[in-house]
Amino acid sequence: MSPHWRRVSLAGWLAFALCGATAVVRAATSRAPAPERRLSPAERTEVGRAAAAEEPGWRQRSRHSFPGDAWSQDDDFGASERSWVVGEAQRRGVPVSDVFEAIDAELHAAPVQPPRKATASPCKPRPFYD
Repeated sequence: MSPHWRRVSLAGWLAFALCGATAVVRAATSRAPAPERRLSPAERTEVGRAAAAEEPGWRQRSRHSFPGDAWSQDDDFGASERSWVVGEAQRRGVPVSDVFEAIDAELHAAPVQPPRKATASPCKPRPFYD
């Protein structure tokens, strides 16, 4: 190996070692993120009830958008619910999972009455897609 290639190889190893040392120093001196704020029990109840109040409207829009297609209605409902959940989580500064758990707890607090439902329609793939 010529002296030129030895210098190039040495420079490469030095660059690699410098990058590695930089990563180790940054990892060792970084602060742990602050714990996320969580919903209080009262907020969980409030969020669950707010979602329950919105659900009939989401289901009505889904039935209007996909008449006679229960699976697509459920899929559209899920998209509406998820959009609301993400917005609510951002507004309150909490994890999305907290909002979903609040909705789940509210659904299981008492027997579900129509138009609400706690089940999913079976998937029935279409014979063709436009």
